[in-house]
Amino acid sequence: MNVRTRRFGMAVVLGAVPTMIMGVPNATAAVTGVSVEQSSEGLRGGCTYTVTVAVDAPVSEAGEVTIGISGGPVPGNGERLGVAVYHPESGTATFAWTPKYTGRQNLIAQQFEPGEYTSAQYITVDVVGRGLDTGSSCLPLP
Repeated sequence: MNVRTRRFGMAVVLGAVPTMIMGVPNATAAVTGVSVEQSSEGLRGGCTYTVTVAVDAPVSEAGEVTIGISGGPVPGNGERLGVAVYHPESGTATFAWTPKYTGRQNLIAQQFEPGEYTSAQYITVDVVGRGLDTGSSCLPLP
C-alpha cells in the first residue's frame, strides 16, 4: 500500500468520526433493572407474574417501556409482549406477564421513543412447567 492511499484512507476515517459522534442520540436515560416476582416453586406457564422495570427517566422524557422475549431456545424469540405501566412515584414500570412457553428465556425491557432507541436490559428466567392460576397462587400441573 503506498503512502498516498494510506493518508487518503486515514482522512476518510477521521472525517467520519465527527459525523458518527454527532449522529449518536443523547442517551441519558436508562433501564437500570429488571425483575420478576415469583414464588419459591418457580415460574409456571399459565400463571401471571409481575415484571418490574426500574428506569432513571420518566416515560414522558425517555419513551415507553416495552417487554419482550429475546434469546433462549423457546419459541417466540423476539416476540413483543406489551407495554409496561409507568409509576412515577417509584420510578418503575410494571407488566403482568403470563408465560406461554416453558424453558429458559430472556425477558427484555426496552425504553425508547418512536424511531429512537434509548436503552434495554434483560433478565434470564426459567419457566419450569405449567400451572393453574388461582388468582392468589399458582398450582403446579403435572
